[in-house]
Amino acid sequence: MQELVTIIRDLLVFVGVMVLLLVGLVLVISRLPDHNPLKRILSALSFRVGATLAAGLFAIPIEPIPGIDVIYDIGAPVALIWFWYTFFRNTLGGTPPVVSPRMPGARGPVIEHEP
Repeated sequence: MQELVTIIRDLLVFVGVMVLLLVGLVLVISRLPDHNPLKRILSALSFRVGATLAAGLFAIPIEPIPGIDVIYDIGAPVALIWFWYTFFRNTLGGTPPVVSPRMPGARGPVIEHEP
């Protein structure tokens, strides 16, 4: 019994350390410039994970409503599959991400006019 408690304690310590390392990595990546590819991938991944969690949260209150639940049961998986497909297509497919023409330090669009 003591060995089982020790194994569970060690696993919990390991999981805690891994969570701290993940949070640290996310904080370091979030401080990178906006045009950094790693930051773009992390942002796109976090949007996809958030959309997936939101779809799961919306499923609970929608299920008891007749008619809407059928539409949701078909539409949500199709939308999520497309959303995740675009992530993998854009990151693994080799197509470079669309980069804004603005300079990294620019505050807004440049308006040219004659005096």
